[in-house]
Order: sequence, then C-alpha cells, then structure tokens
Amino acid sequence: MSFTEIIGQEQVLSLFKSALQNERLAHAYIFAGQEGIGKMMFARELAKKIFCQSGKIDDACDVCSICKRIMVDNFADLFFLFPEKNHRVIKLEQLKHLQEILYVKPIEAKHKIVIIEDADKMNEEASNCLLKTLEEPPLYAIILLIVTSLESVSETIKSRCQIVRFSPLPVDVIRNILTERFQLDKQQATQFAFISGGSLARAAMLMDANALEKKHWLAKKLFEINCADNLTFSQEVLDEWNIQDFDILEEKRTHVKELFFLFLMYYRDMLICKAGGTDFPLYYDDWKDALIKKGKSLTENTLFKILDIIKTSLKYLDYNANINLLIENMITEILYIISDPKALKDERPLFRIDSL
Repeated sequence: MSFTEIIGQEQVLSLFKSALQNERLAHAYIFAGQEGIGKMMFARELAKKIFCQSGKIDDACDVCSICKRIMVDNFADLFFLFPEKNHRVIKLEQLKHLQEILYVKPIEAKHKIVIIEDADKMNEEASNCLLKTLEEPPLYAIILLIVTSLESVSETIKSRCQIVRFSPLPVDVIRNILTERFQLDKQQATQFAFISGGSLARAAMLMDANALEKKHWLAKKLFEINCADNLTFSQEVLDEWNIQDFDILEEKRTHVKELFFLFLMYYRDMLICKAGGTDFPLYYDDWKDALIKKGKSLTENTLFKILDIIKTSLKYLDYNANINLLIENMITEILYIISDPKALKDERPLFRIDSL
C-alpha cells in the first residue's frame, strides 16, 4: 500500500507531498475527522514515506527493508498508542511510558514517530503529560494525533499542533469500493454509501449488522408510533438491536451510535422533505412519500428540536454508562415534543440541514 491507495483526501495528500519535498514537516499534527475515512491509514503511509530508504520523492517504495517492517508493525522507531482493551481512555501511565521511549534517540532512522490513535480520549492527567511532551519535543520526534472530535482536545494541545482536517468520503467513492472490494451490486452499494455518512468503516459495519433491514424496521415504527407508546417502543428498539447481547461497554456504545445515526437521518430527511430541499440526498429515499406525509403534522422548529435531542444523546453516549436509560429518555423526549408542540420553546435552529 502507498499514497496511491489513499482515496478521497486529495487536499491532505497535496499538503504533505509539498511538506515532504520541501523538508518542512512540523513536529506535531492532529489528524481530525470522523471514523473510517482514512486518518490512521494515512498516518501509517506518512510514517512509511518518512522512513523509506529508496529516496523516492513523492511516495514510499514498499519494497525496502524498512517499508516491509513497517507494514507488519515491526520497526523500532515507529510507535503506536491507543486506549487499552476494554478501556475508554488513554491513561497517564501510557503517556509516561511513551515519554520514556520518545526521549531515547532513534535507533535506525533520523526520526522517531509516534502515532496516537483516539488522542481525543485521554483523561486529564494523560492530556497534561502529552502537553509537556509537545511543549519540549525532541528535535527528531514527530507526533501524530488521530482524533474524531477536535472539541474534546484541549486548546493548549491544539495550539501546539498543526491541525489537518480529513473529509468524509464522497458517496461515489464508497459505492465504488463496496462494489469492487465487497462485490455488492450497485443498488446495495449505493444504499450503504448513503447511510454510511462518508465513512467506509461504518459502511462495512452496517453491512454486517443487517443495517438496511433495521433501517426499514425503524422507519416503519417511527411512521406508525403512538406518542403514548414510549416505553413499549424503547423496549422493542433494545430487542431489535440486541443491545443486551453486548457484554463489553465500548462495543455496546458503537452499536448504539449506529442506532442513533438512523434516528438522526430519519428526522433529518423529514426536515429536508418539509423544507423542499431538492439538492440534498435522502438516506430514507424509499420512504420519501411517508416522510412528506408525516412531516405535515410537525413544524420545522419541532424537527430541529428533535434533531437536537438526538445529537445531545449521541454526545452523552460516551459519558453515560446506563445506555438503556439513555435510549429510553431520547425516545420519550422525541415523542413528547411530537405530542405537545407547545412544550417547545420558540428558539432558532441550532444547526443547518447541510451540517448533518
């Protein structure tokens, strides 16, 4: 694999090819963007290019000894750090160990490179320890922080790094990958590409999770639901998504995120249909008539509030261990707003349609 395998991130590639050619790499970068769009893949390829022995200007050779060892994670001057298994955050002890390694001079190369995955998931002590390293890094060190949420990274850390934003992958890129690598037919690939939100990893996971069937199940339930059925509907959702079958909390969170995403897209599509937004693709395109019909009974402000409820639930998902209660509360709030629009304060929308 090489830079040629990085798809949909042309601006990022251009930025680093220029930096490499001019030998103007920074000592620390933050790679920011949603999961499954190639941040970690690019970090590995960048490290490989920096260490490559071939002398090629714009890419790694993939055939020299160092390239081959990096491809199997066996190169002494490249290190990876990420939350330990079954833990949500990177801990102080991990950062202290990293500091010890980083302050030993490179063994085989001119640089030492550290790639920290989920760098937005550090406790406060670990974050402060990282800050000290960023304030006085060894001259040979390059530190790459991989994050999905820039807001979760402290301002002091952000101020000491160059921030590189990775874009969601275009629908046609994901569709082509799904048809070529996963042998899906074009219609299926298009559906998964739309509901992936620009993430190839999410598209692959949704394929394994029978996402299309669950998408239709949820749309049918939301179209028929009675506002007094919040507890019954909550239990049906828990059963349909097999929430109780996940023993590891992080796996359960990942599964529930996809559930919340489908809720978000349903009401987002309803808002688009109500506002007459013909320029936006619909995730529930095969439910368009039903969405238009259902949307007639709701105001745009009500729909914006529902979207806000779902996005708030997504935010608290990482902090609330009682996931069942979080799902129940979200559904109850949505149905309450639908049944009693007078409960809705007259507020301006918190985000635009094209930000969803």
